[in-house]
Amino acid sequence: MSKERAASASLPADRHLYIRQQLQLHGRVLAGELAEKLGVSEDSIRRDLRELAAAGVCQRVYGGAIALTPNQASFRARKQEHQARKARLAATAVQQLQPGQFVFLDGGTTNLEIARALPEHLPLTVATNSIPIAAELFGKKQLELLLIGGSVNHQSGDALGTIATLMLQAMRPDICFLGTCSVDSELGIGTLQADEAAFKRQLVEQCGQIILAVTNEKLDTASPFQVAPLGDIGLLIIEPDADPSRLAHLKASGVPLRTAR
Repeated sequence: MSKERAASASLPADRHLYIRQQLQLHGRVLAGELAEKLGVSEDSIRRDLRELAAAGVCQRVYGGAIALTPNQASFRARKQEHQARKARLAATAVQQLQPGQFVFLDGGTTNLEIARALPEHLPLTVATNSIPIAAELFGKKQLELLLIGGSVNHQSGDALGTIATLMLQAMRPDICFLGTCSVDSELGIGTLQADEAAFKRQLVEQCGQIILAVTNEKLDTASPFQVAPLGDIGLLIIEPDADPSRLAHLKASGVPLRTAR
């Protein structure tokens, strides 16, 4: 390391900037690698990571830290983002379905694309707690549509809370397309709000197979509330240009992966 770089690395603000950049690029960092790269002690790096975690930049894990998923905008704003990429994931997701299955479509903009991609000829029973997804499915006569009710989250358009959970407990769907904010090999599936996490945990409990279709931004990130460990996921559908370094951790976990075509 050059003298200029070493001097710069001795300043916490410069180290914090570098760590933020690495988290944005790779999703996670290791304290030992950062200490060697920046020419400082691991104690200094661990202190940096604690400060960044307190600032909401990352979450500490054994040996390092992983990025926190960004605070998400409203459903209306998010459904305009990366629509073609989400549609590509959806096209692969609907290939997992068989006639006559009972499917649960959890909330989320990728799952909205799955609703749009459901084949016209495929008879299914589809349940959802998402008002936007139910509106998309309304009128598809090959489907039996079941709408979960309850208190509606105005940002996501999802019904959550006690009423929604009680209705869900009476169901045993074959497949659930689960919505998520983050996916990590150690911390599992996460979301930003406690009531969402509670409903999603019930979904994981009730449904036969859990399928996640996720955009690249959610890989190797963490959220404040855990939904389930990665081992509970039956299939993870990813984008074809997913970062190999982020995928390496997921592959090592043993979760079944399928790349969208």
